[in-house]
Amino acid sequence: MNIRALIKNVAAKVCMASVCLLSMSSCDSWLYEEEGDCSVYYRLKFCYDKNLKWADAFTNEVSSVHLYAFDKSGVLVWQQEEQMNPSTTENYSMLLDLPAGDYKLLAWCGLQNDGEHDESFSVPEARVNETRVEQLQCTLNRKRDKSGAYSEEHLYRLFHGTLDVSLPVNDDGGSYEFTMPLTKNTNHIRVILQHLSGDDVNEADFIFRIDDENGLMAHDNELMVDENINYHPWDIQGVEAGIGKNDNRAVSNVKGLVADFTVGRLIETHREKMILTITTKEGKTVARIPVIDYALMGKEYYEKEYRYPMDEREFLDRLDECVMTLFLDEDHKWVSSVIQILSWRVVLSNVEVE
Repeated sequence: MNIRALIKNVAAKVCMASVCLLSMSSCDSWLYEEEGDCSVYYRLKFCYDKNLKWADAFTNEVSSVHLYAFDKSGVLVWQQEEQMNPSTTENYSMLLDLPAGDYKLLAWCGLQNDGEHDESFSVPEARVNETRVEQLQCTLNRKRDKSGAYSEEHLYRLFHGTLDVSLPVNDDGGSYEFTMPLTKNTNHIRVILQHLSGDDVNEADFIFRIDDENGLMAHDNELMVDENINYHPWDIQGVEAGIGKNDNRAVSNVKGLVADFTVGRLIETHREKMILTITTKEGKTVARIPVIDYALMGKEYYEKEYRYPMDEREFLDRLDECVMTLFLDEDHKWVSSVIQILSWRVVLSNVEVE
């Protein structure tokens, strides 16, 4: 082979290699059509760290996700719902099957659960190209009697989240991940009636209830105008514990009742609406306690402990459990000047006691 032929042969091979490289670098090539490497993927993760441990508890707390995507005008363009699988929840993300563009995402989490009892919350049926974001309100499923609306269930946990996203265009393909923070809307309230004399505190002697108008939540998680809901305890049980008495190592048994409630969202503007009331079976009021005011008494401790200042709204959103202990004296009367909130002994000044 002469030198001219050799040069032509090399040049031809270089040209063919260049053509192959160009075809492989194009998303329209047969290679990418087979493997799909030029697709664009948008995925949404969820984070529930708005709690008093500042740790993401999504894996252990959230049972299901209902996600809605709205266009710039607020009209629904896509929706998806998924039940959590305990084996995969730790790395869970939802694929956003949407074209590139700007969207408002809304999530209600916890609408679908294990089926052990009726679902606790519901949202209206949503229709693509019809439903507006303002219509995606969430309602506490309540019962009714002659006194009005009430709830006596151990409510399933409910979470809310919103996120504005811009899904980018990428002709070369790629994967994009977004994270939506969640707020927990359900709260466990435990009320303990403690008898320091050691006498029994009988369940049949007392009636507990918590009242509030917090059963209707807007798409932005604000509480909407609602009827009063009478929350009943979903569990009441007698308790007994031994405590040391004075310094002589003597042990005294302290008896009491524990009443467990699950209520809707705590919010600072409902100070005068969320009231814990305890009455005797004869109808005499034992105590009326403004729950919000006394829940907020723990705010300063957490701010100092974690060096994290919060307004009242954020603290109440982070607080999902509140324990209040009321005391009976040895004469079977209420020690009306003292209550224990969370872990702190508090001297009361505006609790109504009869």
